[in-house]
Amino acid sequence: MQAIVVSKTGGPEVLQVETVEMPEPGPGQVLVRVVSAGVGPWDTYLRNGSFGVQIPFTPGGDFAGTVVGDTGAEAAFEDGEPVYGTPGLTGCYAEYLTCPAEQLAPIPAGLEGTDAAAVPIDALTALQGLTDVLGIAAGDDVLITAGAGGMGHLAVQIARVLGANVIATASPRNHDFLHELGAAEVVDHTKDDWPDQVRALTDGGVDRVQICAAPTVSGAARAARDGAVIAAPVPAADDGYPDADRLTWRQYAGQPSGSNLIRMAPWFDDGSLQVHIARRFFWTDAAAAHREVESGHTRGKLLLVIDEDRAAQAGI
Repeated sequence: MQAIVVSKTGGPEVLQVETVEMPEPGPGQVLVRVVSAGVGPWDTYLRNGSFGVQIPFTPGGDFAGTVVGDTGAEAAFEDGEPVYGTPGLTGCYAEYLTCPAEQLAPIPAGLEGTDAAAVPIDALTALQGLTDVLGIAAGDDVLITAGAGGMGHLAVQIARVLGANVIATASPRNHDFLHELGAAEVVDHTKDDWPDQVRALTDGGVDRVQICAAPTVSGAARAARDGAVIAAPVPAADDGYPDADRLTWRQYAGQPSGSNLIRMAPWFDDGSLQVHIARRFFWTDAAAAHREVESGHTRGKLLLVIDEDRAAQAGI
């Protein structure tokens, strides 16, 4: 089979299509023919060596595809069944992959099969931050930074499903987009005083913050009132998180979970949760997708389409 392989760390040009061995599913694993793969910032960090992953490796942390073969009663998936999920942070830029069954879920009827690959990591990370870390309940105010990005636009919608009052940050071109997704207020995070705007909107600052992009960390600290809890799926700077003496920073990493994908399925089916695809690329053009991610101005998520028929249907 073919896969995109990183044999040396570096820029987007190191993403090369190579012939590799077909993966063999082990106990509790499912073999999947990959239709599409999501593209996120973590892919670029791995590619340039920031995370120290062992090379060679195949990038890609989330995917959509179809089950290959009889998985047996233990895995409970049928041959040809459309599924999506995340095997971890690598392996998805390939024609086939194996994934633990508990990290897979059927693709919801309300989610287009190819586009489903854009969901798992960002949606699972957002859901975990909002529920497990922040404990969002109906009526709570929550600040969601970088609300128009891959994780942010899903976090805004999930918070609304949970009944929260959402204040989001974004550049001006994305304000209408976020209001349409359910954000009550949107502030311009290209302005130095955006934390002051948040404090004015919330009578002195927010109690709960969901970080969705590393550059917003310092501003989020200034927008939060004393004692606020901040969910941070991004690492602290060398000198730590800002204002740690008055704020509770909870760093976490989104965990693969088929059960949580299933939990969100009704939200996709009733239209309260939608994924926005900024652009689709044929997977051999992964370098261009990485360059676009690194530009830092993507609305929603980028997608690599691996199945040639699906790519032709999408006109790419």
